[in-house]
Amino acid sequence: MVMKKLVKNSTKTSLSLGTAYDLVLADLLASLKKIKDQGGIQLGDLGTIYKKKTLFRSALHRKTYLYYQVSFKASPWLKQELNKAL
Repeated sequence: MVMKKLVKNSTKTSLSLGTAYDLVLADLLASLKKIKDQGGIQLGDLGTIYKKKTLFRSALHRKTYLYYQVSFKASPWLKQELNKAL
């Protein structure tokens, strides 16, 4: 009887966790669309996500492609904590 309750509660938790991930992802994508080139989004004490516009010229197709490169730079505090964990 207890096992059934635990399974039922964990399903609710996983559904709400999935919904939370979807909300965070949608907010992050909306924020990335709003920032200007070479701009970034500060993630509290964790670090910064940067967006950079890059042009790529294909030698094979002789076309120029535009794409955005997204990178994460960890804060010194996060790097220190990760090094402690290793």
